[in-house]
Amino acid sequence: MWADNETEVDLLGFDFLVDTLFVALTEPRLLPLTVGLLGDWGSGKSSLMRIAQQELLKIRDDEDSPSRYVCVEFSPWQYEDYDDVKVALMTTVLDAVGTRAGGDQQDQMSRLRRFVQGLGRWGRRGGRVAVSAAQTATPLAIQAMDPSIDPQVLDVTKAALNAAASEANKLLEDPKPKQTASGNGMADAITDAGRFRAEFAKVIATLKDVDAVAVFIDDLDRCLPETVVDTFEAIRLFLNTPKTAYVLAANQAVVESAIDSRYPQLRRPDGTGIGADYLEKMLQLKVAIPPLSAPEADTYVNLLLAELRLDKEQFAKVLDETRRRREAGNLQVAFNIGVAGAVLGDVPPDLVRDLNWAASIAEVLGGGLRGNPRQLKRFLNNLLLKHRSAQRRKIALDLPVLAKLMVLEEQHFSDFQRLFDWQLTSPGPIPELAAAESIARAGSTTSEPDDEGGTARPDERETAAKSSGARRTPAGQRGQRTPQQPKVAEEVRAWANKSHVGAWLRLEPPLGEVDLGPYFTYSRDKLAFGVAVTRLPPHLQELLTRAQAEVAGARRLACEEIGKLPDYERVQLVEALVEVLTRRPGGPAFVAALELAERAPDTLSAICDALMRIPPEAVPRGQAGNAVRRLPADNPTVSALLDRWESSNASGLKSVISAAREAQRRSGRR
Repeated sequence: MWADNETEVDLLGFDFLVDTLFVALTEPRLLPLTVGLLGDWGSGKSSLMRIAQQELLKIRDDEDSPSRYVCVEFSPWQYEDYDDVKVALMTTVLDAVGTRAGGDQQDQMSRLRRFVQGLGRWGRRGGRVAVSAAQTATPLAIQAMDPSIDPQVLDVTKAALNAAASEANKLLEDPKPKQTASGNGMADAITDAGRFRAEFAKVIATLKDVDAVAVFIDDLDRCLPETVVDTFEAIRLFLNTPKTAYVLAANQAVVESAIDSRYPQLRRPDGTGIGADYLEKMLQLKVAIPPLSAPEADTYVNLLLAELRLDKEQFAKVLDETRRRREAGNLQVAFNIGVAGAVLGDVPPDLVRDLNWAASIAEVLGGGLRGNPRQLKRFLNNLLLKHRSAQRRKIALDLPVLAKLMVLEEQHFSDFQRLFDWQLTSPGPIPELAAAESIARAGSTTSEPDDEGGTARPDERETAAKSSGARRTPAGQRGQRTPQQPKVAEEVRAWANKSHVGAWLRLEPPLGEVDLGPYFTYSRDKLAFGVAVTRLPPHLQELLTRAQAEVAGARRLACEEIGKLPDYERVQLVEALVEVLTRRPGGPAFVAALELAERAPDTLSAICDALMRIPPEAVPRGQAGNAVRRLPADNPTVSALLDRWESSNASGLKSVISAAREAQRRSGRR
């Protein structure tokens, strides 16, 4: 398996991005420079920074001399809630610079460090947000403002800033100043940001054999809004001097949102926040990490598997060939089983097997995870973890089967849940799955009309009859089908005809004849089932599954059958439905509960009690109005439930309930 850490080995083909960073950081005319390395979480920002840093460190006069670049790593996220982030960043940079400063620069370094220590004392005495008398009182906020912002807002902000600066200077004064080596005492003390920046610039300018100080700041998009702004303030107010460069890795949308949250009062004329303007002024250069293309994602997955199965020498050959092929562009897969054979000759059997099943799921896996290296790596880690766990218990799971099942679980959970529900009612291979595979592989063209006015092929009807528990009728009695048979066939057909499910069903290997029970043991991370469900007899489990069908006709028929059950069986089934509903309110159990409460009034109380236990934030908005229309308005329990939803602060829920109740009142007056 693979650690979820940054790496110095480029498996992603990001050489062109490393080159972009390298050229920018080594161009003296661009300094001082602040670069935004922008990409989604898990897109490879940390690894890209690490590789670029290693390239800079290689620049040296000879093998024995230090690099001409001082590289500094900093994560503001690690200092949240423990230290002032500005102080932490400034201290980290000063410590790195101090290792290259000569003896004649130590007095300046001491003064710089004393200022930072005083800034830390000010932060502890005044609190992290005492930097300003108001939330908007920072120089960077003013710089980021659009000229069209109300002048009165600007004046108030400037006044607050001046007051904050005056208070800061008072707090920074040390009542017992220490004598410096020159004996000048406070005469040489640094007491404001401008003086600090000037002294810092002098130190950097006189560093021997140093072309620039490059600071790599990671995890900014994990930080609280105050930390994000504090990091930018430390760079712009104190550290932004000639011969310095700052690379900030972040998700742009997250950082812009954090800035908007930090300055909620500052708005553009169109009502949007200043986050985008702020970031535009802070970053002189943006390097965007694009999502992986389909061939790039396939190459990355294949390289991860090769790294797992090959020794260092073999893997080095594979990497060299992959780099060579990538130089021609990333429009084709740069490493696969064919390339492995050409490079290695004899490919290890384990790698052949892995590359084969990876190729079979690449199309569908990429649909949800393609473009994000971290998610691809985590999927593979999860897959191998489950496979090895099964091996430890002497349970034989076929990796391609497990991988295919996990793809559905990862990307389309409601369809995975449907498959699991069918498994509960069919020990062994799942008849509905076999029918769905037949539909997907042969196409949905049909030949005979079913009872709903649609069409169904004979193989669909016969498989559906098996899955519903109905006996197969003799050839001469084919017209005497049970009422529920076409409903189940319609449900299977609807499931298989979804474009994403059809694509998944057509993947190798086929699963219709495979007993998936052992696989569900290791691939059920989010499944909704509990004690009440598992203790139902098989015929009630099958009825519970049909009650949650996506096809309305199948649900209605199931609800009618539930209403006709003996009391003790109906109680068991409602208990199980309520358990599923409270575990996963956004699933099909919500619709099933509403339809059952409407058709079987004696279930209303239990269902309303379950709905009351669901947090309003979890109530599906698309079904909230449906609840108003289906549940009896004159029932006190229903009224209490709807009052709870209507009075909640859940986004959008109040308006949905109010509109539905008003429509109901109007229709009642007609």
